[in-house]
Amino acid sequence: MARALSEFVSRKALAVGEALRGDRRLAPYRSHAQKLPAPTYARYTAITNRLYPSARSQPMPAHLLPVSRRRFLAASASTVAALGHSDLLGSDSQVNPNAWALLSDTHLLSQRSIDLHYDNNRTAMEKRATLVATNFERTARQVLASVETPAGLVLSGDCVHVGGKEEYELLARKLALLETIPIHLAMGNHDHRDNFSNVFREQTQSDDRVLLENRHVSVLKSQHANLVLLDSLTMQNADRPVKGPGRLGKKQLAWFEAVLDSQSDKPAVVILHHNVNPSDEYRQRTGEEDFIVSSADPFRGFKGGLEDTDRFLALLHARPHVKAVVFGHMHQFQIFKSRKTFFISMPPVGYTFGPKEAVGWIRMLLRDSGVTLEVQTLDTEHARHQQRIDLSWS
Repeated sequence: MARALSEFVSRKALAVGEALRGDRRLAPYRSHAQKLPAPTYARYTAITNRLYPSARSQPMPAHLLPVSRRRFLAASASTVAALGHSDLLGSDSQVNPNAWALLSDTHLLSQRSIDLHYDNNRTAMEKRATLVATNFERTARQVLASVETPAGLVLSGDCVHVGGKEEYELLARKLALLETIPIHLAMGNHDHRDNFSNVFREQTQSDDRVLLENRHVSVLKSQHANLVLLDSLTMQNADRPVKGPGRLGKKQLAWFEAVLDSQSDKPAVVILHHNVNPSDEYRQRTGEEDFIVSSADPFRGFKGGLEDTDRFLALLHARPHVKAVVFGHMHQFQIFKSRKTFFISMPPVGYTFGPKEAVGWIRMLLRDSGVTLEVQTLDTEHARHQQRIDLSWS
């Protein structure tokens, strides 16, 4: 048994196995762990300590792994916890390891949240609750209908509208529609970090490591680029639907800088919720943005974005391997370039702010020298539907 566990660890599969703690198949391995040779037991201890730190109340990077036996074995071929990074790619023949489904602003809304916060606007919000739930389901069907299954799906914040426990339980049920795809979640200003963590610890197979205190951050490795997920939720007004302005903070920016410097051998694509909002002084030094794809409705401006945008952009612009930044929050699809970095504002899944904007998602196809973005709108007659944009790294 000790020999079997040693081989299991050497294949880096134990990280996935321990993440699925309820799987009884692993009980014999855990019970014999102390019989391992010292070097192997040290690896076992390091992996499990990283997965399950003592501070159980801390947020974890949210990697929601498929639970079928087939997917369990596929995930076991790679490492889920190695130096604080994740390689969570499907390995079926129809999975494209370079394709990613990008979603944002799903804004799922529960009846309890309406009762607590929208009693004076109940009818309109109940209609919205139905709309966003339907849009989520339609989006899930579109993602699953893709000719090639994406390696993973990233939801870049505002997963729910108010942040209540019931809303995250609803989110968990909706995400079950995508059970064959690894899912990675970020936080937006409508989310609630603690409620999210508590619900998803109970209901999903999550990567339970703590990379940064009180923030959900991740690095997802793929063949052509590293995806860096940041957390711009401040929780300034924890009991309100909008929790506060977007801010990364000094500790997260320091973590981000260290990640970029330690992973400079490959292009980086950064994903977070809030849009950038550079100061006039910073614009004078770096120049105006060059818009590549304009929004369908009039541009709403950058107001309400990251409060520490200037520091964030300074880190990006000083590191030429950062090729793109993907964000939500604006509910308005557009692409612009600042210096040599592309900025991609996501279409929302839940609802738009303008009549011409599209509800939908983006299929991102990473290449060695760039990325192709395929816009998938729920209204298949929309002018944006299946629009392809090729961006070349310079």
